[in-house]
Amino acid sequence: LAFCQRSGGSQFWQSVIQLLPVLRIRTSISVGSRASTLFWFDRWAGDVTFAARFPDLFSITVEPRISVKVALANLGRLAFRRPFGPPDLAAWDELLGCIALHEPDVDLAADHISWRLVPSGIFSTKSLYQAIAPSPAVPPLTQVWSIRLPLKIRIFLW
Repeated sequence: LAFCQRSGGSQFWQSVIQLLPVLRIRTSISVGSRASTLFWFDRWAGDVTFAARFPDLFSITVEPRISVKVALANLGRLAFRRPFGPPDLAAWDELLGCIALHEPDVDLAADHISWRLVPSGIFSTKSLYQAIAPSPAVPPLTQVWSIRLPLKIRIFLW
């Protein structure tokens, strides 16, 4: 999903694409070959994404969905829409300092993504739903089913 097209497709697909930032926030990545890790959106070199740490640089990047592997193999692929001003140059130097120790290694295993909301690390729609739409602690609605009313009305009450 990280490298899919963001335009076109059905309304359902567009809704899935809109959830990608939520999914990225709730995942952690064990970096291997860096082929499926996003340079700007994933926390692969620190506790904060580069998009959040360097918002001015991120706002002028040409290709925001570039992988870490591609970016580290050729820093020229980190293209920007306009020349840097003095603040941008300072941010660029800091960014280069952050990535200087990371070299691409294609012999490593694939990146592994785990879902942080459940102990197993496996994604579930239930855990995602509970994260984005938490419900208050409501007592169980078992009383509705014990009322002597027609089924249609009990379903409506429920």
